[in-house]
Amino acid sequence: MGIFDAFSKKTPKGVALVKKPQNTGYEEKEDPYVRAQEYQWFLDAYEQVPLVNSIIETQTNQVVQEFFFEGPNKVKLEKWADDINLMQFFHQTTKNMLIFGNAYVEVIKKGGKIAGLKILNPIWIDVYRSPLGQVIGYSQIIDNEKLILWGTTGKTDKDRGFKKRVAKFDNLVHFKYNVVGSNKYGKSVIAPLKGSIVQKAQMENQLGALLKKYIAPLIHATVGNNEMPATAEAVSSVASELRDLHAESEIVTTHLVSLDVLQFENKGMDIQTPLTHIEQQIVTGGQVPPVLLGRSDNASEKAAEVQLRNFGRHIKAVQREVKIEFEDKIVVGQGMGSPKDKLVWTQAEEREWEIHTDTLRGLVTDGIITAQKANDLLPPKYSEKLPEMDPLNKQMALAGGQQVPRANQMKTDKVKDNPTDPTKTTKHPNAVGRVDKNDRSPTK
Repeated sequence: MGIFDAFSKKTPKGVALVKKPQNTGYEEKEDPYVRAQEYQWFLDAYEQVPLVNSIIETQTNQVVQEFFFEGPNKVKLEKWADDINLMQFFHQTTKNMLIFGNAYVEVIKKGGKIAGLKILNPIWIDVYRSPLGQVIGYSQIIDNEKLILWGTTGKTDKDRGFKKRVAKFDNLVHFKYNVVGSNKYGKSVIAPLKGSIVQKAQMENQLGALLKKYIAPLIHATVGNNEMPATAEAVSSVASELRDLHAESEIVTTHLVSLDVLQFENKGMDIQTPLTHIEQQIVTGGQVPPVLLGRSDNASEKAAEVQLRNFGRHIKAVQREVKIEFEDKIVVGQGMGSPKDKLVWTQAEEREWEIHTDTLRGLVTDGIITAQKANDLLPPKYSEKLPEMDPLNKQMALAGGQQVPRANQMKTDKVKDNPTDPTKTTKHPNAVGRVDKNDRSPTK
């Protein structure tokens, strides 16, 4: 190992194993070629099946929203984000995570600074790790040709098979989606849908043949009559004509052939039911509400609202995975900032934004937080330094009381004195302040 020992000392390791040690003759159960074929299938499904494409695009567009940074290096990070077009990077990375379950990024540095983030094709990347789960290397194999190895595979003889070897691999970042157990790879959102997608593709490919065969009604032909019996050749000729019957066929016969249409009862086929079932399986597994895919399915407004709320939680979970990996491996790992620097996503949709702002407005109105605090919780484009409060309101704010009374709690000059005195009133038209009820003049 030699040169790679330094990497193993940087990360604390536990004692639990994720695979058996290599001296037992057992390695992690994987075949790079099989995995590459599976990833290619995922890509084909995304590019060729409209429903799958819509599921991936909808989730990607929901995950990648406007963002900003908080922390001591936020000005530096925001300028850097503009320079390298970080929004586009997040969009491409998230799409790879959803399609393949994995996204790999090569950090390109120039003069000690990040000059670019190169997104690699996950089909070509393999990951190697120690029995304790520590990543010890990455490789790029294209068409079974071993091109580049970062770090080590864990076996010296296997390392020699690569054309180019790079000792360090801290410039590679692995974004994973939906990791199960101690697996080193993420899981594609399409993976559970593979069987349904195959069935859907087969049915749609054969739909033309099905329509040609079944769109025409069943027809019973009578050839000949008692006076002129049909020959075997005549019956065979008519049968051949009817065998290739389709929707656009026009049949011309002699007076000896009689055709009776039997409708579809004995020949018709219900295609809608299996197609709907398969598509519903794909929609359910894709975790996107049908209403966002143009499939309302007669759902009520309340049901759609519940689906959208649940989808919002799913989107936030994906955002967390992107955020954590980006902060740990790029912001901190590449020296762009400190652990105090955070990536903050804005709300995914207008409805969430309205709920958020209404909550802040209510907290300010009830005196739970100050207006300045509420302003600080908004995105930077709304951030401003509000005027200082007067001493009384400031003292009330610090004590947790209301800063400004509500409209129904406002007190006029007439009711400031003895506000709880039941013998006082301000209803008399000539009253100045409060007066005794007994002193009121009778009204005319």
